[in-house]
Amino acid sequence: MGTAQIAIFLAVLSAAGAVEQIPSAGSTSASVDQTEFGTICVLPNSSNPPTRISPGGKYNPATLTVRIDKREPIPWPHKQSVKIESLTLNERHLVVLRSDGKRIQSFRFRFSDFKDIKLCLYFDGYQGVQLGDKHNALWCKCK
Repeated sequence: MGTAQIAIFLAVLSAAGAVEQIPSAGSTSASVDQTEFGTICVLPNSSNPPTRISPGGKYNPATLTVRIDKREPIPWPHKQSVKIESLTLNERHLVVLRSDGKRIQSFRFRFSDFKDIKLCLYFDGYQGVQLGDKHNALWCKCK
């Protein structure tokens, strides 16, 4: 084979290798894999005003909201849990609880601080807000 033929042969091989790396429409690539995102399950709390005061102060269950990062705040659930999905695993997240327009508590976390990518968020008005996974918090049960 001449030099020109070898160059063409290598170009064809290189192109064939690149085609093999392009995912087909029906396949999923690792960059779109569901495991790159985590979920927080917000567990319901009582709709009755608290009988004990949390470390963050008094709050009104009717106006209690939770906000993750810059997402829209959601009302804290009182009957069924609510899932907050598609949270990136490799970033630090900010959780803010508000009631009657005032910040009650806030904290930051990383999914890497936990053993699971499915976390539970709980607020009982006494112990304050708690974040855990099924490995370190027996109360972490979400469907």
